[in-house]
Amino acid sequence: MASKASILEAARGEFAMHGYSARLQDIAERAGLTHPTLLYHFKSKERLYAAVIEQAMMDWAEMTSLAVSAAPVGFDRVAALVRAAVEFFATHGDFVVIWRREAIEGGGRLEDAMAEHMRPFLDRAIAFLEREIEAGRLRAHDPGELMQIVYGAVSTYFSDAGFRARLFGGDPMSIEERERFGAALTAMLRDALAPR
Repeated sequence: MASKASILEAARGEFAMHGYSARLQDIAERAGLTHPTLLYHFKSKERLYAAVIEQAMMDWAEMTSLAVSAAPVGFDRVAALVRAAVEFFATHGDFVVIWRREAIEGGGRLEDAMAEHMRPFLDRAIAFLEREIEAGRLRAHDPGELMQIVYGAVSTYFSDAGFRARLFGGDPMSIEERERFGAALTAMLRDALAPR
């Protein structure tokens, strides 16, 4: 019998490919289950979709917690969080597609739930940035807008990877290209934020 993790993996793939219109029957087949067995684990498509989002947010929490513990203050923490964001999106390709589709379609299916999951991360990040500005370890800026800029840059890098490859050549998903992008973003942020 398929594990919860394998069901979620199958669901991520189908939701990424077909959006919310993905069929539960197809998800069940991809996970090696029958449709009734899938419904036994997840009572509805909405609950399964919510579980996909929740799992991604748990992964995000784990990755950012490790980054924060490794670099507790100043710009080093900003750089560590950029590295964590790049790593998260690199290892959650299906989720990138699902997330962007939700943002573009704005159907409201899980926008509130997604915002609810992200709000604690955003609040902690903004509070950290405000403390670092107050302590003089970062230059003054608008922390909320900074978070939006970084999120937009990183998520677009991955959601538009195919387009980027056609424009610039190379494989945006290769470790070398991801590190190059992360280094460029970090350098721009350092120029903007690090005290002179």
